[in-house]
Amino acid sequence: MRAAVLREAGRLVVEEIDVPVPGPGEVRVRLRATGVCHTDRTVVEGGMPVPLPVVLGHEGAGVVDAVGAGVTDLATGEHVVLTITPGCGMCRQCQLGAFALCEVAAPHLLDGRLPSGQRRLTRGAEQLNHFAMQSSFAEYAVVDRRAAVRVPADVPLEVACLTACGVSTGFGAVVIRAGVEVGETVLVIGAGGVGLAAVLGAVTVGAGQVIVADRSVAACRLAVDLGATDAIVVDDDTDLTARVRALTGGGVDAAIDAVGTPSTVAAAFTALRKGGRAVVVGVADPRAQVTIPLYHLIDQRVLTGSTNGSIRPHIDIPRILGLYRAGRLPLDRLITRRYPLADIGQAMAELGVRPGRAVITF
Repeated sequence: MRAAVLREAGRLVVEEIDVPVPGPGEVRVRLRATGVCHTDRTVVEGGMPVPLPVVLGHEGAGVVDAVGAGVTDLATGEHVVLTITPGCGMCRQCQLGAFALCEVAAPHLLDGRLPSGQRRLTRGAEQLNHFAMQSSFAEYAVVDRRAAVRVPADVPLEVACLTACGVSTGFGAVVIRAGVEVGETVLVIGAGGVGLAAVLGAVTVGAGQVIVADRSVAACRLAVDLGATDAIVVDDDTDLTARVRALTGGGVDAAIDAVGTPSTVAAAFTALRKGGRAVVVGVADPRAQVTIPLYHLIDQRVLTGSTNGSIRPHIDIPRILGLYRAGRLPLDRLITRRYPLADIGQAMAELGVRPGRAVITF
């Protein structure tokens, strides 16, 4: 099968590798669509350490092609999304509903293995590493059964794949982690794929004012087309907190930082009204540190984070797609370009240059 393999930083190449065979408790999925995410490019550029060689891709959707021993609740031919936060269902974190923090699966997100600790990707005698427990820049992926979320067959798989990570992260940050309610004001920093999903989430739950901030005029324009009420095109001299306070008369109820630099985190937090909530979902540099005004905590402002929108995958992904099917969540409008796997390099290069989401189709 064809797969995009990273053997050294900066060099992602489509190669022929072996079709993987699912082990016990695993399924094989014939990929039909995979979203292209900034996280993949960060890995390609060497900004996120993962074992090499690795097959990238972590927003896959497709059709179940084979099932391993012990899998009795999923059949060949069913449509699935490959979530990056499967969870074991049994550890303390999963029992608390925090599947992204699963004590069994989460440690394998970047270690090149499936939740079982095994690797199923090979090229002859050579073993290849998995990425985010799926490696979906490939024609086939083997995943843990719990990573395969059944979705309705009438949902286009190029739409469904976005819920594997980006849409779930942005939508969940607003709806689940920040708990935005009808009429509240929301700031979204960063109008990439995750930020645009956050805008859609805020609009869907009835936020009264949705402000988006980004350096790109085109990205801000797309955010407004998707329902944002205000857009701020920022540069190095922009006082974002002051601009937001002027627009809202005192600060927002919730802020979502989809960029994740010390300055954007600080801006999200200081743009809050007293008692507001800031959720960080972007991490530009995991080594960075953030300084915030201590007394803002006494004013009951909350600064927190979220992985994959804090979703419960087998509940929330179908719910998100249910809103899409009902015409209430236009996820298809996020997709602005499509590429074959052979053009994965171009897809990576155009991230952040052209607004909206890119999808690899098979």
